[in-house]
Amino acid sequence: MPKIVDYDSKRKEIIEHSKIVFAKHGYHNTNLSLISKKCGMGRTTLYQYFENKDEIFYYTVGSTLEEINTQVDVIAANENLTFVEKLKEVIHQLTNDENNNYTFMLLLEAWLILNRGKNEFLENLKIETQKLKEKIEDLITNAIEAREIKPVDSKSLAVTIYSFIETFTLNRTNNKLDREAKTKSLNLLIDGLKA
Repeated sequence: MPKIVDYDSKRKEIIEHSKIVFAKHGYHNTNLSLISKKCGMGRTTLYQYFENKDEIFYYTVGSTLEEINTQVDVIAANENLTFVEKLKEVIHQLTNDENNNYTFMLLLEAWLILNRGKNEFLENLKIETQKLKEKIEDLITNAIEAREIKPVDSKSLAVTIYSFIETFTLNRTNNKLDREAKTKSLNLLIDGLKA
């Protein structure tokens, strides 16, 4: 009797494995052989689920952005935290290696690849990253309205925080203290805004 495979489940599994491969090797150094090896399947089997490496990459980045936005939504919905604590938790979660599993490295790789041209996927990526910035901006606006922080331009502060997270990812080192020191510095910046 032939083995029945759940097509959508298998695609998701390939995407999850691909995140690790793209983050480790980068887009240009990743090939279908590396992905298929990580997935435990033959290269030709990948073609049953995706047309090529680019399509796998696009879906991998899209899935990563969905995870980030869900992570931020969960933090924002936590009624046990103040808005300032939520901002700090968002920063902590998005800069923590153990939690984001090189998430931003994958996103930065996507920006570097995709900014060379214009396509539908790049536009979708811009929309998804804008959603993330808007969620951070909403937290800042709510913190201002709750009088937890001083009135500031919430949009520019959100862009600053997002840029910090991207820069932090580019400058990532294996030194845990360095990571903690940078996060602590941004937390001090946010604390300096307290009303």
